[in-house]
Amino acid sequence: MDVQDQLEAIVATGVPGAVAVAVRPDGRIEAAAGVADLESGEPLTPEHRCRIGSVTKIFVATLVLQLVAEGLLDLDGDAAPFAAGITIRQLLNHTSGLDDFMGDPIAFFEPYRRDPAHRWELGPREELALVMEKPRLFPPGEGWAYHGSNYIVLRLLVEEATGQPLRDALRERVLAPLGLQRTDLVEGPLRGDCARGYLPAENPILPGGPEPLDVTEIDVPFHRAGGGIVSTAGDVATMLRALLGGGLLPDPLRTEMLDAVESDWNETDRYGLGIGEITTLMGRERSQSGAAWGHLGFSMGYIAIALSSDDGKRQVVICANGQPASEAAEGSFFDTAGYLAWRLYCADSP
Repeated sequence: MDVQDQLEAIVATGVPGAVAVAVRPDGRIEAAAGVADLESGEPLTPEHRCRIGSVTKIFVATLVLQLVAEGLLDLDGDAAPFAAGITIRQLLNHTSGLDDFMGDPIAFFEPYRRDPAHRWELGPREELALVMEKPRLFPPGEGWAYHGSNYIVLRLLVEEATGQPLRDALRERVLAPLGLQRTDLVEGPLRGDCARGYLPAENPILPGGPEPLDVTEIDVPFHRAGGGIVSTAGDVATMLRALLGGGLLPDPLRTEMLDAVESDWNETDRYGLGIGEITTLMGRERSQSGAAWGHLGFSMGYIAIALSSDDGKRQVVICANGQPASEAAEGSFFDTAGYLAWRLYCADSP
């Protein structure tokens, strides 16, 4: 399989650029196609950083479990004072019953349509207050619903337990020990050597002109505790390799992390503690070599696919700096990206 050709096929589905990294005991591949910046035409490379969306949850869940190992948090303890009656485990595996605070996304983005430089001013405590105003979707532990509100609570628990901002705790306990110097939790506009992120011109959230809309510097609340990490595909692969290879958590907690519940959506088959068991990408291309563990990430202008074997011996990470313009284009994207991801994941060697 020609990886470069497959990446160019991904770009042909309508995203500006795409990067793939595959790591196995017997080799490594890094490749990219397309551009990092539509205006300048700068080529996209594996060194460019991208938002990784909900792949962030793997990093934050790892940090939470490290604090459990240190006795600073109790996995099955109450999340009071922030979410009384809910356990940390239920926050991590989305069985808490908490709803999101955003409501109708079209209405939520109205201020951004008036002013793309609009900033979300509420902090995590104010966001949580909005969540708590909503009825529970179900009693804790009696259902499954994926919502970023769980990570608002986890952020507050981490910051209370460590006395540090979440960003600093992640740097100290997860990123620095792995040497991930190009990975950071970023709240607000992206700067520096990041690939620009784009929405298609025709989109319901921020409709623009005839050209794709650059949304790199838009600040939205899901670019935070549950989705705010900016990284490279290579750094994400390093993280997954260390985590599932046993380098970040004691074995009992690594086992707890992969103790999954059924998840009622098309991104995972089952969901553990911040990480999912995946055999098919968005209900389309299916693995021929069993399940992988990882996450998909969707953020403003970016898509990330992060997969690893449960023993940490092989990883595939694909990042794109755009989103497809239609349902049909999205299907083509995941057909093409899924084909590449699973062939790299299942191959005898990269």
